[in-house]
Amino acid sequence: MASIYPTKSNSKPTSYKFKVCLGRDEHNKQIIRCKTWTPPAGLTPAKELKAAQTAASIWETELRTKGFEQEKQPEKPKRVRVADYIEHTWFPLEIENGERKPTTITFYRSMVSLICDYFDTDYIQDITHTDIEKYLMYLRTKHAGRSGAGLSAKSLRHQYATLKLIFADAQKRDLIFKNPMDRVDAPKLQKHPVDAFTEREAQQFFAALGDCTLDFRCILQLLITTGIRRGECTGLKWKDIDIETKTIKICRNVTYSAGNGIVVGTPKTENSMRVVPLMDSTLSLLLQYRKQMQTEHPNAILNDAYLFPNTTSVFEPRDPNNITRRLKRFMKRHDLPDLSPHDLRHSCATLLLSQGADIKSVQEILGHANASTTLNFYVKADLRQMQAATEKYAAAFNL
Repeated sequence: MASIYPTKSNSKPTSYKFKVCLGRDEHNKQIIRCKTWTPPAGLTPAKELKAAQTAASIWETELRTKGFEQEKQPEKPKRVRVADYIEHTWFPLEIENGERKPTTITFYRSMVSLICDYFDTDYIQDITHTDIEKYLMYLRTKHAGRSGAGLSAKSLRHQYATLKLIFADAQKRDLIFKNPMDRVDAPKLQKHPVDAFTEREAQQFFAALGDCTLDFRCILQLLITTGIRRGECTGLKWKDIDIETKTIKICRNVTYSAGNGIVVGTPKTENSMRVVPLMDSTLSLLLQYRKQMQTEHPNAILNDAYLFPNTTSVFEPRDPNNITRRLKRFMKRHDLPDLSPHDLRHSCATLLLSQGADIKSVQEILGHANASTTLNFYVKADLRQMQAATEKYAAAFNL
């Protein structure tokens, strides 16, 4: 019931303030409404108070049946199916918006295909956190991926992150009032040691490089001694090599997708734009390779040519998948672990650290945004290192 407070002048009421609580909002705060009412002239004090009570009651009733209901119940958004929203709103506006790389677009296309298939005709307004949890469980236990089993923990995290983006965008566009993802825990990641060469395997790898063609030997030596990614390697041009400072500048990345073919873009992140030192042996090998290229292409100005071009033009890069295929054959032929080009990057980091390189230097060489990434991925002690550390401790205190 509305409270009534008289406003007096010379001890006589001149108006009345009505105040009513209409309940609580979504943050548990009281919803208060007020109104000032002026009584008609000529009423006795008793009749004036009675009129105020009647006016307050009418006002409160109107609030509860009309105005408040309209305020508390906003216009319901148009119902839209999950697949329709993803295909016609989220994907074109947030993913295919001209700001993302082709590989990123391809990645999200693979993510949403599973989401659209599973929820199919469900409306986005009807999806609850329980529905999301059931979907993630389905992917983990019943979905037949490439291996025939459920998705890996890493793939589940990618699905979870994609759903977070989709439902956050739907909430931003007022399609849903509450985000079901707020109550869904992220799938746990299983930590696995990175695949990388041991020192003995690295020695075997370097010894086998003489069995390669000169161009492929340069590629493999760059990958394992500089830690660059395969796309950064295929994106190198001769002008990126500084002979005087013995460095290479990483400023390009080459990717391939079925829909876009070979695309030259920027490196993965801002920190991936970097300058990396070259070993003397690597630089010497590259100069030897440059002479070979100049002999094969006497009329070409190599400065703007790619180090590792395709077969049709020195000014066009090769498919980075070509490196992976050749590396797999090379590893098998020399009885080496089945490592990928990215595993050679891991090997570079672990070998640098095992030889005493500091974390900050390795971080800069790899182009990590912060040192924690380098620490989490690559820093691990073996028994020999632990024994050496213990011996130093003992020597310091004569133990």
